Amino acid sequence: GSAIFMYVGVAGGHAPNAGWFDYVPLASKTYSPGNNIDFYGWGLIFNGISSTAAAINIIVTIFKLRAPGMSLNRMPLFCFAFLAVAFALLFALPSLSVAALFLELDRQLGFHFYDAAHGGDPLLWQNLFWIFGHPEVYIIILPAFGIATSIIPAFSHRRMVFFPLVALAEILVAFLGFGVWVHHMFTVGFATLTTVYFAAASLIIVIPSAIQLFAWIATIVTGTPEFRTPMLFIVGFIVYFIIGGLSGVSVAAIPFDQQVHDSYYIVAHFHFVIFGAAVFPILGGMYFWFPKLTGKLYHEAIGKISFWLTFIGTFITFFPMHIVGILGMPRRNYTYPPGMGWTLLNFIESIGAYILAAGLVLIVANLGISLFRGPESGNDPFEGDTLEWSTTSPPPPYNYAVIPTISSAYPMWDKDDRERDNRRLDRGEGVLELGHETPATTVQDAQLDEILSMPSHSAWPVVSALTLAGIFAMLLMAHYWIAVGFLVLGGLSLIGWHSKEAHA
Repeated sequence: GSAIFMYVGVAGGHAPNAGWFDYVPLASKTYSPGNNIDFYGWGLIFNGISSTAAAINIIVTIFKLRAPGMSLNRMPLFCFAFLAVAFALLFALPSLSVAALFLELDRQLGFHFYDAAHGGDPLLWQNLFWIFGHPEVYIIILPAFGIATSIIPAFSHRRMVFFPLVALAEILVAFLGFGVWVHHMFTVGFATLTTVYFAAASLIIVIPSAIQLFAWIATIVTGTPEFRTPMLFIVGFIVYFIIGGLSGVSVAAIPFDQQVHDSYYIVAHFHFVIFGAAVFPILGGMYFWFPKLTGKLYHEAIGKISFWLTFIGTFITFFPMHIVGILGMPRRNYTYPPGMGWTLLNFIESIGAYILAAGLVLIVANLGISLFRGPESGNDPFEGDTLEWSTTSPPPPYNYAVIPTISSAYPMWDKDDRERDNRRLDRGEGVLELGHETPATTVQDAQLDEILSMPSHSAWPVVSALTLAGIFAMLLMAHYWIAVGFLVLGGLSLIGWHSKEAHA
């Protein structure tokens, strides 16, 4: 809902006009008098609430709703990655929500949290924003790590090397990500000791990242890799993660960072990490799970062509930005004067952008056409190791006719377990006969604890969404008491929603 509010602002000509980082005083009422920033600020606050609820949901789901026998040391690395993301969200979002709330109090009620003329401090916004903003980088990239750890064993035909260390490294990346935010602020005048500490912290986070990197490479090298389209995207991800990681290490060096700060070198680093390292596994995951979602196979040759176009286009688009950044090209300018020596490299970047766009269009076309004309995939076309491959493609609404039991971290490669599940199904054991139910297990050992009834269909979420829209609209128009009234109605709708009994 919060995203819809912000996008409605964009569609209505009220896009945030102080940059995505929303720095003050540019975002203050003095320099941004319209309600553009208010769409953004209130949207961030509401997004923080919903994302916190989602994070709690993910944590509880992972801890309590695992298959019987799936103890923590048998849990897929994909789940460890999302567990790290959820905990990081819990601790990162309050900072952003407080920053946005302070901004709206400044703009709408005349507070002075960020007004230096009245005792405030504009740097307070930067600190609060980047306390969230840098962990957010790892919140974005950790799911990509999880996807990579799902695809690599399947196409390397072997178990993940250093499984426990990779799981620990995923958690450490999220934890250490909270100690590096000041490297975005090396030029604001902090004391030397402060900047040195955060420079060291920025280097330490390389350790858990390198553990995962070496584990991925070792798994591929020591296995029998099959370089089909999903695996190619993971190899591309590894290449770009190395490039983005090395450029990230370089900006941890304080003197170098002070030279390239707010230049296109930072843009290059950012896009190798956020696009090359975070998006490539998503594209690979789209190909990987497409057969499971649809029951259809994609066109392999076109998939490989789409990878190479995307990979080459990404490199040509973003790598020259390192060079123009070192040559002094600043970011966040809408135009640049001629004769600065940047024209040729920017022209090359533009060519790369067209190649990249062609690759992305080909991915969409391949999957779209395959959805209707692709051959049948079967249940497990890639010989995957996790439980989703044990169901039909696409899965039935109930997922599993009999609740599977687990005895290792690679349940699909344990044929005895799956045959035992089939025998249990024949005997009618482990079948949830009352409908919309799911087993709950103990946190550590995943022993069966109880059977939970899941929520049924309800109109209450629609009522809650409408009250949320009313709250947002009234806050934008500064009708605060009416907003409180909508808030009360929203609370009543939540009570009605959660007091409704579940049924089959």
